[in-house]
Amino acid sequence: MIRRRRIVQLAAAVPALSLTPWLNRMAGAVDGDPVGPGETVGAGELAGVSLSWIGERHEVVATVQAGHEGGWGPGIEVRADHGHGPADPDGRQHGPPILVPGASAYRIVPTGMARDLRAHTIPASRGPLTLSALSTVEPVPGLEIIERSNWTAVARRDTYDCVIGSSVLGAGCRSDVGLRHAIVHHTVSVNDYEPDEVAMLLRGIQTYHMHTRGWDDIAYSFVIDRWGGIWQAREGDITEPITGGHTTGLNAESVGVAVLGTFTAESPHPAVIDSLSRLLGWKLSIHGVDPLGTTSVRSAGGDYAAPGEMVTVRNIAGHREHQNTTCPGDLLSATVDGIRADAAELVPIFGHLRPTYSLDSVVIEGWAIDRFDPDHSVEVEVVVDGGSPVVLIADEHEEGLDADYAEAGAAHGFSHTITIDLATTSILVSATAADGRVATLMNLTLFATFIDVEPQRFFAPGVWFLREKGLTTGTLPGLFEPMDLVTRAQMATFLHRFMDLPAATGDAPFVDVVPGSFYEEAVNWLHGSGITTGTSPAEFSPEAFVTRAQMATFLWRLCGEIAPSGASPFADVVPGKYYADPVAWLHEIGVATGLTPRIFAPDHPVTRGEKAIFLQRLATTPAAWAVVEPPSSVET
Repeated sequence: MIRRRRIVQLAAAVPALSLTPWLNRMAGAVDGDPVGPGETVGAGELAGVSLSWIGERHEVVATVQAGHEGGWGPGIEVRADHGHGPADPDGRQHGPPILVPGASAYRIVPTGMARDLRAHTIPASRGPLTLSALSTVEPVPGLEIIERSNWTAVARRDTYDCVIGSSVLGAGCRSDVGLRHAIVHHTVSVNDYEPDEVAMLLRGIQTYHMHTRGWDDIAYSFVIDRWGGIWQAREGDITEPITGGHTTGLNAESVGVAVLGTFTAESPHPAVIDSLSRLLGWKLSIHGVDPLGTTSVRSAGGDYAAPGEMVTVRNIAGHREHQNTTCPGDLLSATVDGIRADAAELVPIFGHLRPTYSLDSVVIEGWAIDRFDPDHSVEVEVVVDGGSPVVLIADEHEEGLDADYAEAGAAHGFSHTITIDLATTSILVSATAADGRVATLMNLTLFATFIDVEPQRFFAPGVWFLREKGLTTGTLPGLFEPMDLVTRAQMATFLHRFMDLPAATGDAPFVDVVPGSFYEEAVNWLHGSGITTGTSPAEFSPEAFVTRAQMATFLWRLCGEIAPSGASPFADVVPGKYYADPVAWLHEIGVATGLTPRIFAPDHPVTRGEKAIFLQRLATTPAAWAVVEPPSSVET
């Protein structure tokens, strides 16, 4: 599993984290039906169809024709929808959704360039839509955004983590490190749709992204129709840095805006360009991003960068600048420079901030410039937990600024140390322009000094307990990584700390326990106390992940192997297995509730969040300590 710490270790210079883990995918995405030559898909109205296959990314693998009452429409060539969203772990290529309003069927003609070609239907979902009754928001005068509720009632799928550097806060995934840049797309759909068909097209794209691809939501943050109407797409507060799913490797800190249509041979309407400029000018301005600038971010991979590689991106760019794709089409791509210039007129203040975390402080260092008054020092406010602001003056030297923004001079930097403790919940850093417009340079939420733990999560009390008792410092300062899996070596170390670091009585016989390692003393104590017998008489398997069955057994033996009064209610706990009594006892005293009332999932690996809540429940359950002397962290 990808771990946050591997990326964050290099994030002091540029906090740009953008890896997309497997948790972003839905288990059980539709497999689709095999396609033969000239096969017709659909009976009755469909929103569309998509294809997947094994093989080439760049070749045309089929043509698709939409069927209407008047016959079959022109053939639409299908290539891989490359460079969007999270990668598919099964290695299949996917073509874009073919969405033709009013089509009753789709005829698919393979070219023979692909193996295992499959069709995925997208059902029609019209629903009532009165354009004059659309609900909108106007974040600034002249910028009207059509709310998501107008086109879908399907909520974002509640994944544990969107991308590395993001937290699940409310509806949507919010980037812990802010928004840094914007990417322009087209949807590769028909251009001659009617106004009352936009919502259906958006629902079709969402169905394709969530059902066929298995993603958590529609990938784009916003979609602009061919008349310039701006639609909120991805769920979440539009003022927040909500992570996207639109660009392989660069989702965590980017906003993705797609124009509904295909712009390879057709130019977008001027109203579309105007809407793109106004939307991106507003969105980048509230996050302190210069539309004309560039930003260094860490890629999660793709065509032009290796995973973990630092790359420089333009703050507004076409999708093709980041992946080997034709998106957003030649004629929309040609407008990107003009969009950057027009958006910049709406961004009077911009800057960059780098936080450095420790257990008791957050050090912020950064810079801020007022574009319309570049020689003037900028005021930066720091607000902790909604308290009184600390005002900083951005007038220090910032290395490199004079090269990137020569007109502003070199004295626009600032630094400040913020003291934090377990009760600190938020840090807001903002800069104010001469015209009074405010840009958010950082908006952190914290729980028990960690930026990646949300208080509403089931494991939050456990994380608080471990941090309060000094049993964890996280994987790195600022990060607990609740969805990382726990190795047997790590579990041994946690149990050893939990029990107040008792001395081992001898050396364990395991040949795979490295002398002098962080876990050696813990494993020696576990073996000497009878809490572990290893995975074999000679092996402990320190790097293997702990299963829920193993964790239950560790905790049961830790507390003296107290016999349960009966069997557990879990259908997947097999009587007579080594873990049957431990699970039954933990359930009996209220420590183990199972994944569901009937499922314990004994073979599932344990996450750091699960480990935390199990230890917290054990420490707050007096009945668990009837045999063994409790450690100091236990509340008896």
